[in-house]
Amino acid sequence: MDMGSTAGTENGARLDVVVIGGGATGCGMAWDLSLRGLSVALVERGELASGTTGRFHGLLHSGARYAVTDPSTAGECARESSILRRLAPSAIDDSGGLFVFGGHDDPGYLEAWMDGCRRAGIPFTELAVPEALGREPGLEPGIRRAFEVRDAVCNSVALCGALGRGAASLGARLLTHRRCDEIITRAGRVTGVRLTDTTSGEASELACRLVVIAAGPWSGRIAESAGVRLSLDLVRGTMVAFRGPWVKAAVNRLSAPGDGDIILRRGRVSIAGTTSVVTADPDDRTVDDWEVERVQEQIAALVPGLAREQMVHAWAGVRPLYDARPRDAAADGNPHSWSRDFTVLDHGARDGVDGLVSIVGGKLTSFRLMAEKTSDVVCEKLGAPAVCRTAEIGIS
Repeated sequence: MDMGSTAGTENGARLDVVVIGGGATGCGMAWDLSLRGLSVALVERGELASGTTGRFHGLLHSGARYAVTDPSTAGECARESSILRRLAPSAIDDSGGLFVFGGHDDPGYLEAWMDGCRRAGIPFTELAVPEALGREPGLEPGIRRAFEVRDAVCNSVALCGALGRGAASLGARLLTHRRCDEIITRAGRVTGVRLTDTTSGEASELACRLVVIAAGPWSGRIAESAGVRLSLDLVRGTMVAFRGPWVKAAVNRLSAPGDGDIILRRGRVSIAGTTSVVTADPDDRTVDDWEVERVQEQIAALVPGLAREQMVHAWAGVRPLYDARPRDAAADGNPHSWSRDFTVLDHGARDGVDGLVSIVGGKLTSFRLMAEKTSDVVCEKLGAPAVCRTAEIGIS
């Protein structure tokens, strides 16, 4: 995929912005900045959504999962998921969601969850257990309580494709299969990027006024080429697919986030996940046997039939978290509890490299907001007083 670009244009007139990373946030940046009237190139080493964005379970969060452990992220997800349903309906299956409280789950956590949802503005409705089991007959029949929330399922590849087409229609260059080898700086200021075409090996350069790093777990390595240290907490998560639609809605266990406590339907399969394993490698796609066994064991507490079902596929993706580990050492061992909040970094102010901005952390559900906040910083630095329009203009 290489929409709106040729090798020749890579060495043409200076661009306003080069965005590195073709996941949801990078594609959202290209869409947002193009709507604001800036000239933009999006650089991605593979296809759009070929990194972390394309390797998640697909849950578009209502925010309810983070109501206790990460209330700021919970509120962002509640607001952004409502916006995305309206703006990108072709990429979203409005499946609904259930949070299920079982016989061995903590009543104290249940109370904290309901209070957290109310504080974050996350709607929920309690269902009578017989009604919940009528909707989802595969659930453990001994569940004690069930709550309906506005979770959904997102096709991230379709989402990035729609964002890319929208940006390209406004003149953005989408340069896929281009690896960013270096962010070029002169006298403490970014002047462009050096790229390699990963299919032909051809080298090229793009001149620009500003670079945005939106490369997820690879952001730290890319920042190093500009002499910037960017430390991320990388967490690998394994997901397991089982044959058959075992559930209709996205079903979550109503307990503190852990391994194997989410299951949702994607076409003809059901996807359960995820584990959380700290890693140092952004390309780590290891799937250990214990992770598959752990996910299956835990999800069977929600859907007993899966205890006997053979998986059809398992895969892993790396979450890029920033400044996420709690300062309490006792809590450091559970990456499920680490913050999913995002941060925009102006490396001119932070590191003395002007014309370089990074967006780190966050979740796919909040990609539009992440792009908006980053674009605001970009426009301020470039002296382009333009207003974000992505909360109003739909994509298809």
